Amino acid sequence: MEISTEIIKEADVLVVSLIMGMILLLVYDQIRIFRRLIPHGTMWVGIEDILFWIASAVALFAMLYRENSGYIRGFAIGGVVVGMLIYNLLLSRLVVRVSVFLLRKILFLISRPFAWTARLFHRPIGFVRKTGKKVVRFLKNRLKKVWRTIRIGLCKR
Repeated sequence: MEISTEIIKEADVLVVSLIMGMILLLVYDQIRIFRRLIPHGTMWVGIEDILFWIASAVALFAMLYRENSGYIRGFAIGGVVVGMLIYNLLLSRLVVRVSVFLLRKILFLISRPFAWTARLFHRPIGFVRKTGKKVVRFLKNRLKKVWRTIRIGLCKR
């Protein structure tokens, strides 16, 4: 018994669409990781979502065009949805949690030298700032006195 080449081609399209669904959700997980590391408002979340869905529609169209000559077939769309579901149920939560945990630890370790440096220079910079304010206040008062003297001298004439 021999399998038709058309059925093999449709099975290939189904496998590619399953993989495409998993990749799309993996990319969306990267956006979710970014949102957890750098929280931002609902407007930016909406913009990110719109850009993601536009890019995923283009990627899905390119996949359909390449694999199925541009024909939109129900099983191909269903394959993308099933691929997303499989990835979401099996890997999504783990990928997001582990990635956020590791990236936060890495960012913490990278930021430590900067925190130490800032703490080291905090007192000297504060001293310079405080002294600078006193000097500016003194010079301003002196300038006012000089200006008063000049004004009085000009008014006497």
